[in-house]
Amino acid sequence: MKRIGIILLSVCLSVSISAQDRTPMDKIWEDIEKIISNRQDSKMKINHGDGQLLYVHNGIVGKEFLCSTDCEGVTTSFNNFTPEEIEAVNERNRKEVFDKIFGSIRHNLDSLMEISEESYHFESHSHGTDTITYSLCLRNGEYSVARIKANDGTMFYPGALETVFFNYTASPKPCGKHIRGFGTLGYNKRLPLPGGKSYYFDKQPYLDRITPILKRKDIKAWSFKWAQSDDYDIDAHHDKEFVSAERPHQPKNAGQAIGTMYFIPREKTELAEEIFTAIDSITLNYTEVHPEQMFRYSYNVKEEVMQYTNNIIGLFEGHTGKGHVSTRVLFGITPKGYYVAIADVENNFCIPKEWSVLNSFVNGEKKYIKQK
Repeated sequence: MKRIGIILLSVCLSVSISAQDRTPMDKIWEDIEKIISNRQDSKMKINHGDGQLLYVHNGIVGKEFLCSTDCEGVTTSFNNFTPEEIEAVNERNRKEVFDKIFGSIRHNLDSLMEISEESYHFESHSHGTDTITYSLCLRNGEYSVARIKANDGTMFYPGALETVFFNYTASPKPCGKHIRGFGTLGYNKRLPLPGGKSYYFDKQPYLDRITPILKRKDIKAWSFKWAQSDDYDIDAHHDKEFVSAERPHQPKNAGQAIGTMYFIPREKTELAEEIFTAIDSITLNYTEVHPEQMFRYSYNVKEEVMQYTNNIIGLFEGHTGKGHVSTRVLFGITPKGYYVAIADVENNFCIPKEWSVLNSFVNGEKKYIKQK
């Protein structure tokens, strides 16, 4: 029988503890990886400046069954396959992918409920419309836990030190015959810091450990500046000019990123892996030694960026002073090679689409690096 290659599970980003610090969600994502051969959950560690560390481990789980020309009013790219072949694929995906994934989630969350200080579980399945809700307070702390129940039945424990949740909904697609659904599986943990205080990030000791490993003969470097003033309309240019735009003080558009881009040729993949791993290890170590400094660190960015052919992803952001000022480290990849960007950022942080070949991007005016 003809095979149809499709992405059956959508898992998108979010956050948590370090590679060696496991969370209760790791077992579930490991089970999912065995089923779809790709682990895409995301973890972060954050000091927001409120005297505590926040660990987050989140991902989006979804399932969707394929429509065919047999579905009324539906056009499809699978015209070469009969409705019977499409339904056979749907049935195989249900048994081999969806049932296994949701079985693992239920099994693991049910086990965690047994050791939770408090938990809530609700499911409803009727005529193709599904709702699954898990809310677990794993650890409350010294005070009794607060409870907030939303209109949709979701339970929140806003004061708890460690929580787990899974919120999933599914409903019929426009054809009325097939189902599409998505849900968020998440974990949050708060650790109060000694003294209950946070401090601005001290960038120089951190950069003094990173920059020496980037001074290799096989690594090319150039300076860059990405900037826009208050009167430059980011929204009007966003789709055409920018990969992303972080705007902490909308609607103002002013902001700049000034730094250095380091480039490793595509044929030097082993070197890129070595550099990415070293910077990641340094960053992890620095945040463990200095948890009191204000930062946002994402684990497994190397693995994430390597999945793409053209992308740039933030590894680290250290908040260095009053207002929206920070030092950032990003990993990137294009068909030409691998990149490490280190920049000082003020206010809005906009990454131009041609980030890998620009010396500057100021209010839309571009200056390109000299190509050899």
